[in-house]
Amino acid sequence: MGRAADRKPLRTRIREAGGFYQWFNTTLIGLAGPAQVGEGRGTPCHRCGAFKAEHRLVEGELHCPTP
Repeated sequence: MGRAADRKPLRTRIREAGGFYQWFNTTLIGLAGPAQVGEGRGTPCHRCGAFKAEHRLVEGELHCPTP
């Protein structure tokens, strides 16, 4: 038969997890992975394609990095 015969009913698994929200959150994190923390590398510039973290801020304006 396989895995389906070995699993507990959904209602039991939800109750054991501590409620629907907790069960759904745990299941979603298992599928999608944990949330990304921080900005990462940032968004790319629409002019030069380099990440905005690599740009210089001069008098309140972002200037593209020189190649």
